[in-house]
Amino acid sequence: MSASVYTCVCKRTFTAQNYLSQHQHSCTQTKKRLSSAISSFKEFASRRKKSRTSSNDVDSVGATPPDCEIGGNDGEDMSLAQRRPRRQNRQLPKRFRDILPQPPPTVPLEVRELPPPSVGQVVASHETPTSPSRATFRTPPNVFGLVRQYFSSAPPSHDPEEYKSQEDYTHLLKIIGSETFNTSDVSSTHWNEINSKLGANEYDQGDIEEWEDEDAGWRRTPVFINVPFSRTTEVPGPRAFRAANLYHRSLVAIIREKLTNARDNKLFHYEPYKLCWNPPHLDGEVPIYGDLFTSPVFHDAHAKLQNMAGEPGCDLPRVVAGLMFWSDATQLTSFGNAKLWPTYMYFGNESKYRRCKPSCNLSNHVAYFETLPHSFKDFTSGNGMNSDCSTHCHRELFHEQWNILLDDEFLEAYEHGIVIHCCDGITRRFYPRIFTYSADYPEKVLIATVRNLGGCPCPRCLMPKELIHNMGRPLDRRQRETLERNDDRRRVMVSSARSLIYDKDLGVGSAAVERLLKSQSWVPTSNAFSDRLAALGFNVFRALVVDLLHEFELGVWKMLFIHLLRILMAEDKSLINKLDQRYRQTPTFGPATIRKFSANASDMSRMAARNFEDLLQCTIPVFDGLLPEPHNTTVLRLLFTMAHWHGLAKLRMHSELTVDIMDQVTSAVGDQFRNFKAQVCSAYNTQELRQEVETRARNHAKRVAKQAGGQAAQSAGSFKNIHQKKVFNFQTYKFHALGDYVSTIRQYGTCDSYSSEPGELEHRSPKARYRRTDRNSFVKQLTRIERRQARIRRIGDKIKHRPHIEIAELATSPFAHHHIGMTQKNPVHLGTYLRSHQGDPAIKVGLAQLTLPAPQTNTSLQNFHSKLKEHLLQRFHDSTDVPSSQEVCDTNTIIIKDDRIYHHNIAQFNYTTYDVRRAQDVVNPRTSHCNVMVLRGDSNMRNDSHKFIYGKVLGIYHVNVIYIGAGMVDFTPLRMEFLWVRWYEPIEQVSSWDSSTLDQLRFYPIDDASAFSFMDPADVLRGCHIIPAFAKGKKHPDGLGVSGQAGDKNDWRGYYVNRFVDRDMLMRFHFGLGVGHVYSHYRLTHVGPKEGGSDGEHHAETGIEEEYVEYEGEGEEHEDEEHEDEEHEDEEREDEEREELTLEQRFGTSYESLTYFNDMYDSELELDYEN
Repeated sequence: MSASVYTCVCKRTFTAQNYLSQHQHSCTQTKKRLSSAISSFKEFASRRKKSRTSSNDVDSVGATPPDCEIGGNDGEDMSLAQRRPRRQNRQLPKRFRDILPQPPPTVPLEVRELPPPSVGQVVASHETPTSPSRATFRTPPNVFGLVRQYFSSAPPSHDPEEYKSQEDYTHLLKIIGSETFNTSDVSSTHWNEINSKLGANEYDQGDIEEWEDEDAGWRRTPVFINVPFSRTTEVPGPRAFRAANLYHRSLVAIIREKLTNARDNKLFHYEPYKLCWNPPHLDGEVPIYGDLFTSPVFHDAHAKLQNMAGEPGCDLPRVVAGLMFWSDATQLTSFGNAKLWPTYMYFGNESKYRRCKPSCNLSNHVAYFETLPHSFKDFTSGNGMNSDCSTHCHRELFHEQWNILLDDEFLEAYEHGIVIHCCDGITRRFYPRIFTYSADYPEKVLIATVRNLGGCPCPRCLMPKELIHNMGRPLDRRQRETLERNDDRRRVMVSSARSLIYDKDLGVGSAAVERLLKSQSWVPTSNAFSDRLAALGFNVFRALVVDLLHEFELGVWKMLFIHLLRILMAEDKSLINKLDQRYRQTPTFGPATIRKFSANASDMSRMAARNFEDLLQCTIPVFDGLLPEPHNTTVLRLLFTMAHWHGLAKLRMHSELTVDIMDQVTSAVGDQFRNFKAQVCSAYNTQELRQEVETRARNHAKRVAKQAGGQAAQSAGSFKNIHQKKVFNFQTYKFHALGDYVSTIRQYGTCDSYSSEPGELEHRSPKARYRRTDRNSFVKQLTRIERRQARIRRIGDKIKHRPHIEIAELATSPFAHHHIGMTQKNPVHLGTYLRSHQGDPAIKVGLAQLTLPAPQTNTSLQNFHSKLKEHLLQRFHDSTDVPSSQEVCDTNTIIIKDDRIYHHNIAQFNYTTYDVRRAQDVVNPRTSHCNVMVLRGDSNMRNDSHKFIYGKVLGIYHVNVIYIGAGMVDFTPLRMEFLWVRWYEPIEQVSSWDSSTLDQLRFYPIDDASAFSFMDPADVLRGCHIIPAFAKGKKHPDGLGVSGQAGDKNDWRGYYVNRFVDRDMLMRFHFGLGVGHVYSHYRLTHVGPKEGGSDGEHHAETGIEEEYVEYEGEGEEHEDEEHEDEEHEDEEREDEEREELTLEQRFGTSYESLTYFNDMYDSELELDYEN
């Protein structure tokens, strides 16, 4: 046999392919040819894109691009894929489509003048009984069934959803590379003078009127409080004390600055709308809860504003400016005592997906609150001032600062509005409305003027502490409404108490004052919100919304986790070490979804809320089997319910159906907490943990140090070995607050819109600016830096447009389902590979022939070829126009070029999330991120059966295939991608939320025919998180497996599917309730096996006949015969679409990926890596 000869385009010949490859890296003619091909392709893609975007008389979905001749010939040099006719509307069958995210349906431009009936409709709405009926305008549903309903008869004049943007990443390079750039201009500029002008504020000396546009600069106002000295002091009576200088900004000036900013104006929602969901598998329309401007509370404010009498002689459009406040004190340094108490203000008219990103700069720094200075001690020293009076002065100072912020200008705007000429050329009258105030519990009681941890600890209702344990019961739900805090009664009681303190010189904690206020946990502080805004209809108690971060993750869950550790210590101290070991063995997931746990998770040292969230999401496999029965089952059910409630509470898009589910789970949380305390906690004598004893000793030492100085160390040492008894107490405000989440979501939208997390993220800004100060009088310097940065951004926006949504440079377009690299640097020769792994059970079984009769000479090499070719041939038949009579299983029609497959390290899978966003999972077979989930296609799929199957990816490959069967055109090799997967099998056949257990899996036996197979990457839904069932132990304790390729030496006897790993995974198990999961929007009508299906391909093929209802049009009743005809037409249409898939789309070639990559920069689509 003669040796192969490889020839380059420059006519040089080589005896080996690797010699040719090395030569091509430096070959000039090869580079020129490649450059010419790339240029031709770019020109072709540009013409094709231009023809699509410029065509006005042809539908953009069904339009066919004009024919383009490449190379000036008749197609002789074109590949098989290029010769086939193309269509723009080819799609996968409906069951396997991953629909790309779309914004809520926009209002077409032509509709704004006169909405035709085919685009929108005007219907009468009677949602507000107290107001007269008003007309609403509805948009048509988009592909997900989402509908926008505006509360006006005409479409909105400003639609933020219509704007698009592109990447801008070369701004600095263009400046430096410009011909007009001169270095002398930079060196001769007086930068110090420019910095002082950019950072100038109203409290500075000099004229700062040079800013022509609206600019909300900082002010400095002295704050005075009246300190009450009781009759027991030497000089009784109130005295004025200058507490501090408050650095703040005018709220009205901030609103003007916001609405005159051209950049923010484009995405500002002037009119609220109601978002509805009308999918084909539900009988009616379902409300959707998300952003604040789509919430009922915003709709009510908008309706009241439109129905109230307008200003005399003014017919301007009236708009609600929704204000959302955050405030929380923070440490500016890791070491030191520098603190800052900032207050942030956001606008609820903007998307929460942008508000949560500090890079969007949507947070407005309103004020930096001050606390009582050290001079206050000098002011009160020697006068017998007690701690009650000091706490009272602290509250008085806080509300006095809010009195300064809620000035007369703001009250005038609140009642009569602000006339602003917007950037779109329309003059509107804006009415500010405060909707939410997000803070932790100590600050909530400060805002509500409620006693901290008093007898009625809730800032929203008067629920007594002894009744908090009833959370979730019907009685508790009724009491939350009947015992709602009333501001009118509070003002009467507080006025009487303040008269006793300031007029009659009684002490703040005197018995007379306590008799008035203690029963309802009020404090004798004048509430700024009540005094200034109550007459205008504002209720401060309702504005104090729930806070998932502090109330659940750092509250209820942390409390439960600590007591579970106490129970483990009481059962067996060695169980703590076993728990830490299991957490260390828990695999990570995603880029930052589940992080690697610390060596000792039980220590809880330096843990943030995200760490406790990870502990909860992975806690069920870790605690399984640590306690004896029946306590083990009780604990696991409680942990499952807690994780379920937490996942529902963190959803970014709720429907009325999911809110109802959350309402039921909330009741279950209360029932299981009470059962846990009665059944489990009573069985153990729990004591303090080691870290609790150490913390108590340190706190005691600090108290003693203030009194006895040197005796502190001796006193602390006496506490080290004393473990006090601890009982499980869940009668706390944080547990009580869990019952308010459902009602809050129904009124204000999802929790992520008003969570304290955006405020915690915004703390990064002052912390970064603090490093630029001299640490002395840093508050004043922070105000200058904030103004300087804001003005520079505003100047930059005027000079050049900056995109709203930055799309990073990706390896592939987010429009593509998946991406596998194009490199061929890791070839695997089939013969060499199988000979080197001869005898491996995974090679023998996984690559064995399953459907074809085995030949007489059945070697492992031939088995591998048969199985791989069978998989590739089946994909050819599914994607080409070969008649069914010619679909013979002749694997000889498949030729693998050079007998090589090419290995890849990672594969990236893009998918549409439940809230209609785009996210990505990266699968790497060499790490724990190697598991994927596929939509189940078994014939026994029922409503209570498993909807998905799971597999471990052992390898990611592509192969160059030549097809010589029926319908072939030439011998051009075609790239085909595939995964080598080891499959899991379910242990339990029923998957239900009612069982309160995670799905349990195990690997198929190595010798099972279904243990291994090849799979098309297009069948993957997304990656999944598989956690070992630690209680069952490892399958091979000695660490010796039977298959090196399968890696079974590390196998466990069982696994858990973590359905709580993220929000999208949770909604996939609530099958049919995810708005973005279009594959689940179907009605199950008939169950039966698919004819002609291969047993070896049951993992990715569907065996269910489905009834799909189109989104367009209203649902109507039909007769049985009409149903059969429609189902038959749907089946024919799906078969036609499946047959008409282009080879590039089906096999993942580079053509469509490159086309999508060019189009990516014209879209506002954004990957959500935190989902």
